[in-house]
Amino acid sequence: MTTKELSVSHDADETRTEQAMLAALDPGSAAHAQANLYCENLRESGDGWRVCVGLACNRTRAPEARFVALQVVEALFTRSRYSTLAPSDRAWLRQSIFSVIAESIRTDVPVYASQPSNSIQSANSSNASPSNFLRNKFMHLLVLMMRFDYIPHPITNSPPEWPSFFTDFLSLPRTRTFTNTFLHLCFSIHDEVASREMSYDAETHTANILIKDCMRAQSIPASLVSTWFQMLSDALTTQDHQTAAGCLRCIGLYVSWIDAVNLVLPNKQFIDALLGFLSPSTPNPLRMGGLSCLMGLVEKGMPVSDKLAVFELLGATSRILESIGVGTSDAANGAVGDNEDDFEDLACKYVNLCGMELCKAWDNAALPPPSAIASSSLSNGASMPDLSSINNTSNSCGLLRSRILRKIQKLLPHAVRVMRSEFDDVSSLLFPFLDEYLRILKDCKKDGALLGIPPLSSLPSADYMGNEEAKLFVDESLVGLLGVVVTKMKYDEDEEYDFVGGGGDDEALFYQMRQTLRSKMETIILIDSQMFFQHFSAVVTNTFDAITVANRNGQRVQDVVRWSEAELALYLLYIYKGPFVYVNPENNAPTAFNAILVKMMQSNISAYPHPSIPLVFFETVVKYGLFFNNANAANTDFLPQVLESFADARGLHNPSSTVRSRVDYLFMRFVKEIKELKGKMKMYAGPLVEAIKDVLYIIPPQMQQPNVLANAQKQQLGSSIFDNQLYVFEAVGFLISLDEAAANQERLLQAILNPLMTSMQEILDTEMYKLDTAENPAVTNYMRQLITAVGSVGKGFPDYDVSTKTVQSSPLWASVFKQALHRIILVLQTLNGFEVIRESARFAFQRMIGCVGEEILLFFQPLITAGLFTHCSTKELANFLPSVDLLMHKFKAAFLPILNDIFVPLVERIFYFLNQAVSGFDEMNEMNDLRRSYFNLMNNIFVHDLMDVLISDTNSKHFNTVLQSTLHYGGDPSDTAAQKLALSLLSKMVAVWGSEATNPLAKPLIPGAIPLPAQQPATTVINGLSHSPLLENAKYWKAGMVTASAPTKAEKKAAGMGGKEVIAIGLGGRRPLPNFSNFIYESMMPLLFAIPRNEKFNIADGAAQLVVFEIANCHKTILIVQGVEYLRVVEEFLETQMGWRRDAAREFSAALVDMSTRQFQAALKKSFAR
Repeated sequence: MTTKELSVSHDADETRTEQAMLAALDPGSAAHAQANLYCENLRESGDGWRVCVGLACNRTRAPEARFVALQVVEALFTRSRYSTLAPSDRAWLRQSIFSVIAESIRTDVPVYASQPSNSIQSANSSNASPSNFLRNKFMHLLVLMMRFDYIPHPITNSPPEWPSFFTDFLSLPRTRTFTNTFLHLCFSIHDEVASREMSYDAETHTANILIKDCMRAQSIPASLVSTWFQMLSDALTTQDHQTAAGCLRCIGLYVSWIDAVNLVLPNKQFIDALLGFLSPSTPNPLRMGGLSCLMGLVEKGMPVSDKLAVFELLGATSRILESIGVGTSDAANGAVGDNEDDFEDLACKYVNLCGMELCKAWDNAALPPPSAIASSSLSNGASMPDLSSINNTSNSCGLLRSRILRKIQKLLPHAVRVMRSEFDDVSSLLFPFLDEYLRILKDCKKDGALLGIPPLSSLPSADYMGNEEAKLFVDESLVGLLGVVVTKMKYDEDEEYDFVGGGGDDEALFYQMRQTLRSKMETIILIDSQMFFQHFSAVVTNTFDAITVANRNGQRVQDVVRWSEAELALYLLYIYKGPFVYVNPENNAPTAFNAILVKMMQSNISAYPHPSIPLVFFETVVKYGLFFNNANAANTDFLPQVLESFADARGLHNPSSTVRSRVDYLFMRFVKEIKELKGKMKMYAGPLVEAIKDVLYIIPPQMQQPNVLANAQKQQLGSSIFDNQLYVFEAVGFLISLDEAAANQERLLQAILNPLMTSMQEILDTEMYKLDTAENPAVTNYMRQLITAVGSVGKGFPDYDVSTKTVQSSPLWASVFKQALHRIILVLQTLNGFEVIRESARFAFQRMIGCVGEEILLFFQPLITAGLFTHCSTKELANFLPSVDLLMHKFKAAFLPILNDIFVPLVERIFYFLNQAVSGFDEMNEMNDLRRSYFNLMNNIFVHDLMDVLISDTNSKHFNTVLQSTLHYGGDPSDTAAQKLALSLLSKMVAVWGSEATNPLAKPLIPGAIPLPAQQPATTVINGLSHSPLLENAKYWKAGMVTASAPTKAEKKAAGMGGKEVIAIGLGGRRPLPNFSNFIYESMMPLLFAIPRNEKFNIADGAAQLVVFEIANCHKTILIVQGVEYLRVVEEFLETQMGWRRDAAREFSAALVDMSTRQFQAALKKSFAR
């Protein structure tokens, strides 16, 4: 079939269209592509739908082609073309589709002609059966036409074209096909018009409301209900349970918007039959249909009093729950089939629905606040609210809530049974009700919601709950729900778990359930923390006491306390949110919470023989580390017990590598948490380090065969374990530092570091690294681990400055670390071509800066010459620069000679990378990181008063490069973070190297002001730099005049300051640099005005606003340093170069003088936005 033959034309016949559609459904057809194009052209064609209507309505055509034809017709609606058709076309389409359905009903023959082929089944959704796929599509089109033609036209607002839709359909013969088709139609109309599960746009929602209004106006709901009742009766007579269930489901769906009170509920025969359908002996389809119908009746929106009447009529919280036996059937034990299981789920949803509706009724029965009542009364013209009316309303609300609580009381035992189900997916069905009910309990306990409930003596019947009973019920239900939540947190011992997060989907779902239950438990804590603590402490201490007794009696602990109970006790203690008070501040006595932790330690629960216990125990002791710091409660006596558990097979020597990995981190956390116990810890530090020394062994690459190393996969796994092992190295460093004997510190440190250094030297001596390959650099990776471990030990030591205060001027440990640094430099010299070696060397050096002290500077240049950054990448250099920042911060002037020597090669290396072309997103990010690290370095040079390095004899020839690069990136909006840093650097340069001139126009404006001398020796801070010559105690100044003390408000007002702080101008730079003023005026100032004119500068961007602040700060800094001269220069520049009017330029300079930096930033932002 050629493309020409498949072209769309007005004379295209059904046969050719049918052939094209069959070819489109057959991927193996030679004309498949052309056929698809043909079908798409039919959809786009203005009249292609006509031939498709004829094809779809012709029973002699292939069902597959008829289905595709209906899809083409459906495109009229999905592409919003149906409403644009001529009225006659719409009428013909309606008549054609309705005739097929009507004929099918009259002849009692389905709309399909034969069984569809597999191609159709695959073309439809997986749940479309061969017997009804065409009927479904016909019915869908019928409903779509009803949506448009049953109501006024959406465009012309002309009268409805098919107002008799429902009467036309209901007038058809009541054949078997009518029954099935009618129920299908009802379900389709519900989905299109009234489904609560569907999301409708505003236009569709408005049309849906109009459709329902039109149906009510024609009394269509009454006709529908009458038809359903008749069909239900007939189906029950013939024992057609599927049809009966369909009728019940329809009623349940439609009662949400029809007049159920008059159309459904008064029919006692139907209600009695409906309740009877819930009997366990009823066939399951009918039983589920009946319960679905009841759920619709319960969910029906109505006033609170009517809602409660419906509950009583149906016995919603009594008879129904007893009939369905929710939570008590064999489904709880898993001994059911799929159908029974489906009903059990539906029954649980019914319980949740009843609870949600009662909670909603509780909210709707709330009495408006007195202020609202008074406001309403006054707005109606009354001078005072009617107190008797308010009292009557209050009594009415109280009575309604009294009835609601009684019904919740009946419902709650059933809800609890569901929540106690061993199946978490069943329990979770009640969580919405649990959340809402906990909110109500919070209102009752915290907000006095029970105050309006009358006492028992004034209540009419037992269907109401008195005030005292209500209070007792609220307390009891809260305790009961807490018990359910705690019980559901327990592991199911019949399941298999991994306990470390690798147990598969079932374990992941259990952890998710625990998190959900935890949030509900926290809600209960907010409601009644005292009750919670009593219950929580009882559960936890009972478990601990039972374990203690078992240990004392020599019994097997697992025979007395199940592992799930022991784990639950620890877990509850771990997630407890406080308050964490261990000693009563009034009498210095241990608190009840402290007693719980004491019982935990006395029980020695960490020795419980089950893999679920160790991790949660260690998590708990780390969380409550301050408990062991509390000497008043003698809790420090438990410290050896905890350290022993960390050191033995429960912790760092645990047979599970996953457990060990987590304990590595927790051990480090714990030893740092108890740092206040140095006096006690120093007794255990040495033995503890000896006990865990074997844990610090780094597994070398194994030789599988001569000259063949372990495979890369094993090396990668080893690296993952090693990353956690580093925490132990850090903890060991901290423990060694606690020992007050310097000789012991040195001995222990050598015992840890010497094996690492020896391994490094052996690899270098034997050149074992030459066995590495590009695919498997095992030895190189091992060397990385050795170096990184040394750095982690150094990280655990305190800073050198801190140690000198309590130990000595040069701690012995420093010499050990210096030996390690020598060895690292040797490794780096040999293996500097490997990134992992360079990174690990940088890591180790940076971690040892604090503990070695100033002597570490001797190793900095050797590390650099060994290849630390001469062979580095962009990313490595960006990571290296913070080390330079740290050295400047720690050692300041002592680092200046070294910085002076390395500055030029360092800057050259930086600009070598910054001048490279960027390809790819990752490279761009690395380049941005390097640029920002560079400007952070330059800013810190000024912050630490080392700026002389830029203009030294060695580096002065590169000074202009630094200036020009700063100007370049200061004007580049592609990286606003670097741009901000560059502008900040420019302002610091101005503050240091700016003019010496002072403001010649200075005159006193504030009473008591002191004229500012040309060179006043006192200091203040500008841009983070110590700046002269401001008075030290001066806080307020203006136009070069400084007051010795803060002026009063009256003085500010007299001075025209408006209560705002102002600044001095014309102060000069700290270390004026010849000709630097020219740089300010000729390069820097034009840049400040050029930035906002850059088309890539987006003022709406949040990061750009930080740049605007730096622009304002630069202007203010130049004014402070250069004085009035800057005002003259900037006005001249604005007039001659920028084309501003003179008054505008003077307005700018006035704002620059009068506004604070933040105010000036806001003004610039508005100006830039324009």
